[in-house]
Amino acid sequence: MGRNMLYKLLGALIVLVAAVLWILSLTVPKTFGFFSLAWAGVIICGGLGLIMLLQGCFQKNVSTIKKLKIWFGIALLVCAILCLVSELAIKDSLVIPIIAIVVAVGLVITVLATGGKKWDEGDNHKAGYKNYYERKAEEEKKNAEDNKGE
Repeated sequence: MGRNMLYKLLGALIVLVAAVLWILSLTVPKTFGFFSLAWAGVIICGGLGLIMLLQGCFQKNVSTIKKLKIWFGIALLVCAILCLVSELAIKDSLVIPIIAIVVAVGLVITVLATGGKKWDEGDNHKAGYKNYYERKAEEEKKNAEDNKGE
């Protein structure tokens, strides 16, 4: 089983667990009455956010895609925090600092996971790179030398 399959399966299982707990809260309110849609949002957004974060950190991919996955994971974690705030009635004065901490952690993880690479680093940043005109001039010079010998 590939790593991508594992991530997808884990994501589907998280959604399944949240849905089962939600239906149980409606059918067996004495046992699962504490579970609400907000808790389902916490489980789904938090779980999928962590999966996206792990994918961004550990997959070998282009740095832009890694950063995108990390930031989507952070956005899902912020949604999970907002669901948790609505469920636990946390003071409003604590919400924005908590979100700021999560975003700052996302920034640190992005830098660590991508090694600080820019999205547009290509061959032209490597030593000895020749642009189109330099390669064309060399090719013409080589053709001229080959034709000169004939």
